[in-house]
Amino acid sequence: MIRSTQAPRPAARSQLLCVAVLLAVPLMAACAAYGADREDDTTTPRGEKPVIGLKQRQPWTASRITGTLVPPPPYVVERLAPELTFEQPVDITRAPGTDRLFVVEVGGKIFSIEPPTAENNPQPELMVDLATEVEGFYRAYGLTFHPNFRRNGICFVCYVQKQGIEDGTRVSQFRVDRQDPPRVLPDSEEILLTWPSGGHNGGCLKFGPDGYLYISAGDGGGSFPPDGFNTGQDIGDLRATVMRIDVDHPAAGKLYSVPRDNPFVQTDDARPEVWAYGFRNPWKMSFDPVTGALWVGDVGWEMWELVYRVEKAANYGWSLVEGSQPVHRERTRGPTAISPPTVEHSHTEARSITGGVVYHGQQHEKLRGAYIYGDYVTGKLWAARHDGVQTTSVEELADTTLQVISFEVDGQGELLILDYTGGVWTLKPNPESGANPDFPRKLSETGLFDSVAEHKPAAGVIPYSINAEMWTDGASTERLIAVPGLQQLGVYDKTNVQVGYIEGQWDFPIDTVLVKTISIEMEVGDPASRRRLETQILHRHGDAWEAYNYLWNDEQTDAELSPEDGFDKTLEIRDPAAVGGVRKQSWHLASRSECLLCHTTRAGSIHAFHPEQLDRTQDYGGGAADQLATLSHIGLFEQPVPQEHPLLVDPGDESADLESRARAYLHVNCAHCHRRGGGGSAAFDIRHEYTLKQANILEQRPTQGTFDIVGAEIMTPGDPYRSVLYYRMAKLGRGRMPHFGSSVVDVEGLDLMHQWLESLPLADDDPRRADRAARLRERQRAQLAQLVDAGDNPRPEEQTGAVVSQLLDSPSGGLMLLRAIDQQSLTGPMKDQAVALGVAHANAAVRDLFERFVPEQQRTKRLGTVVDVTALLKMEGDVARGKQLYFEATGVQCRNCHKIGGQGKEIGPELTTIARKNNRAQLLESILDPSRKIDPKYVVHLVETADGRVLSGLLVSRDNQKLVLRDAQDKLNEIAVADIEFTAPQRTSLMPELLLRDMTAQEVADLLDYLETLK
Repeated sequence: MIRSTQAPRPAARSQLLCVAVLLAVPLMAACAAYGADREDDTTTPRGEKPVIGLKQRQPWTASRITGTLVPPPPYVVERLAPELTFEQPVDITRAPGTDRLFVVEVGGKIFSIEPPTAENNPQPELMVDLATEVEGFYRAYGLTFHPNFRRNGICFVCYVQKQGIEDGTRVSQFRVDRQDPPRVLPDSEEILLTWPSGGHNGGCLKFGPDGYLYISAGDGGGSFPPDGFNTGQDIGDLRATVMRIDVDHPAAGKLYSVPRDNPFVQTDDARPEVWAYGFRNPWKMSFDPVTGALWVGDVGWEMWELVYRVEKAANYGWSLVEGSQPVHRERTRGPTAISPPTVEHSHTEARSITGGVVYHGQQHEKLRGAYIYGDYVTGKLWAARHDGVQTTSVEELADTTLQVISFEVDGQGELLILDYTGGVWTLKPNPESGANPDFPRKLSETGLFDSVAEHKPAAGVIPYSINAEMWTDGASTERLIAVPGLQQLGVYDKTNVQVGYIEGQWDFPIDTVLVKTISIEMEVGDPASRRRLETQILHRHGDAWEAYNYLWNDEQTDAELSPEDGFDKTLEIRDPAAVGGVRKQSWHLASRSECLLCHTTRAGSIHAFHPEQLDRTQDYGGGAADQLATLSHIGLFEQPVPQEHPLLVDPGDESADLESRARAYLHVNCAHCHRRGGGGSAAFDIRHEYTLKQANILEQRPTQGTFDIVGAEIMTPGDPYRSVLYYRMAKLGRGRMPHFGSSVVDVEGLDLMHQWLESLPLADDDPRRADRAARLRERQRAQLAQLVDAGDNPRPEEQTGAVVSQLLDSPSGGLMLLRAIDQQSLTGPMKDQAVALGVAHANAAVRDLFERFVPEQQRTKRLGTVVDVTALLKMEGDVARGKQLYFEATGVQCRNCHKIGGQGKEIGPELTTIARKNNRAQLLESILDPSRKIDPKYVVHLVETADGRVLSGLLVSRDNQKLVLRDAQDKLNEIAVADIEFTAPQRTSLMPELLLRDMTAQEVADLLDYLETLK
């Protein structure tokens, strides 16, 4: 077994010292509860340390944590035909007039099977392998059969070729022979309809009760930028639509015709096939066999997952909006008004919605008439009801480990659920029902502690520690495990179908509790100031884990169960490094649903209690002992722990291998989401057991945004400043990582990532892009060297300010400045100047890097990024104060671009008569959302040069020799046309967003009052 003695990370030494000093008594008391159970004389052969810290285990009999605080979901899933499995299936359907089912694998194989049950295991029969039969085939998505299939033998398939092909998404019809089992005749293919292949293809095919074929198509783009091809509102494009065609009465020269009552048949420049539009990725759809209503599940973007009961000609808003959330408000809307979603789920409970079916079976009477659908990432299932006018209810049915990819009903109308890992499932009533009215509301009622105030565990509750702790904004943790009685942790049966792909977990007995208490020093460096903030517990209930959070009172005598909704608490920390010696720090207390975003059922729920984390020393009250050997010795595990297993090191242990430290850091801080089943939307798995190649993280183009970084990749070997992972760790605000559980930048973790990224050998499949980024980086480093040198050889402030401004032209330059500050190579007035310019920068991608230097108590006074427009418009302002703000306040930048009465600059429009055409609400809107409506004269152009420079500004002139831009500082930039590598107009205004975020609400009201006088 691999051994490791861990050293605390430098930033956490005071915290761990605090834990060691203040927890010595409770830890020794916990071990003293075992009486003479500590093993003093068992040592390693070399006598270096006791191997066993405890002689025997006491039963935990005091537990009052049983049942659930809220009633469990009413259903669980049951696998049909347990031995029946497919490879990455994406669709399941039934041929009309038969009970036979058909399953489509994404790789192109289509199988037919007899109806599966819990007892039988039908043998799949291959109908066709499109990968071998269709030239250029890439992926299959949808299958349906003609309503008269038994007579005409026709089926329809949607498949795609590689991305970026103009006709790469295809809907084809095939003939099926009359054999039993049936076979598709590959040579019979006839292509009905095509559209460009891309990231979101949709590809669901269903015949409606009207006999017409309905086809879903996504927007064709990737995750970022949203709706990159701007197809969402364009009904002249088949993408982002649901189409409706007639395959039984083809028009001349086609294999189909367009029904005359399609909504846009008479609309100029429209594709007449379009039935509804404004979808992002309508993955699965179905018709209610009773009402005929068309239901569609539409995969959302950053905040919402959407379900629509689709109406003729309806516009569902993408990408002007994502559900109720604005996205591209500046884009032109389609010809019809935006319809709201029938149901929307936030990303706290769903991440990739899978449209379902309306149930009319006999087994589940309570579900009849309900639309049943699920989520691919979280595995949750819901039932929604609609009365024809509005949604009347939405109920969670089950929380599963499935990757829910498709739904169908069998010949008797009973529900079938297709799992992407290969199985076919159905619903059955949950044998667990009802909540426990006596579920403990206080920590003192749980039976976990003999003394809550002293944090002294009850008999049988075992303290433990782990090798690599996640970053929790400077806080420290105490951990316990409580297993009822003397029950043991079993090992998952790898053939257990419930496990899916989750491997290497212990099987925890029902009512096992894992406990983590989080504390923070209220005075930096003083262990005696440590206060407990919250105790988080995970409780094993049935087949799932449930999360609860107990909040400690001010007296530190007990903790009460938190409310369902999370909230923020402001801490006042005495810190000599802060202005005035005190800083405010927000601490987020998560809701129960937020806890389960990380502890997802599909990802295995438990992320720390593993051999690779437990294999370390632990003080049981009489010196350091081998923790994993001790837990094995007292019989906690049903089977011996494997002698060979991976080991996580402490990221702060500078004696350990650099890559091992970095991978451990990413594993504990990122892998709970960025793993298969974890919910992270980026396509990589960062668990430490994977190689970097397997993790799919090196030299990969980011799918969630590049943040204006030239040549951006998720991780660029040898170059931290092109690595979006490093950038997102360094920033605050939108896009910060870790996304949950942290609002303070981990400076030492950032340094670790920088060292590791810089140590990796540089390799790039795009030498031209790599070379351009390298030239930019070298120029920035030279500029940074000038600043560092200026610290010893003072220069005029305007010279250094110009260099700082040049570095801040890009986020990578901002990252260089930030690192120089963190490494204390940039100090004093030079640091202050860099921070001041960074905090005030017009580009949010740069500004967010320096936000951490603004005291939080000042941040809380600002308007911030979320503005209550209604409240602002109601506030009374003062014209005189507003005028003074406009012309004199250092934080108001309007005069830097606009003229009023001859004063100011004329980069943007003249404002002297701005209130003639704009009322108060319009004035506020133009400031909050400057890109919504841009005068053609003020369209921004982006230019990237061959030497890696990125310039933007208003186009002043262009001829065959040069292009001239006016930038936001009113500077004219001349670029030789021969040096231009790329140029394009932008949809964003030169006027930056969030101009008001650093102002108070009253200041904004004053400014609006003044602007209203300009008539």
